[in-house]
Amino acid sequence: MRERILIVSDEQRNAPVGQSLAQKGFSIAITEDANDGYEQLLGSPFDLIIVNLSDPMSGTSLIKRIRTNPDLGRVLILTIAEWGTGQPTMALTEGADGFEAAPCDNERLIAAVARLLRPNLTMIARASGVDREQD
Repeated sequence: MRERILIVSDEQRNAPVGQSLAQKGFSIAITEDANDGYEQLLGSPFDLIIVNLSDPMSGTSLIKRIRTNPDLGRVLILTIAEWGTGQPTMALTEGADGFEAAPCDNERLIAAVARLLRPNLTMIARASGVDREQD
């Protein structure tokens, strides 16, 4: 099953993030508006919402709206915000499940999404290019 992710962001640079997540097997929808994002959540089930809004009040307001609606209780929320602004604390206080500091690169965001949606996924690291001694 492909997990569905809604990205709510007023930054243009999130289209490549959505493409990267889609390449990893996630189903992606993107909107630039918190109200539209909330309406999409009501109209269709999503597993995760990524909130990246430059206006901290609209981002935390969206998170609060989601958390006060019992029909949306299972939706995971990942917020992207600037460190040192108080935005991460406000988002986590309102019920966000995770936080990534802005600016957030694709690889770090994909890893954060995987940690939330696929917590039992085991990552395996393998050494390569190891020289062997020959007899």
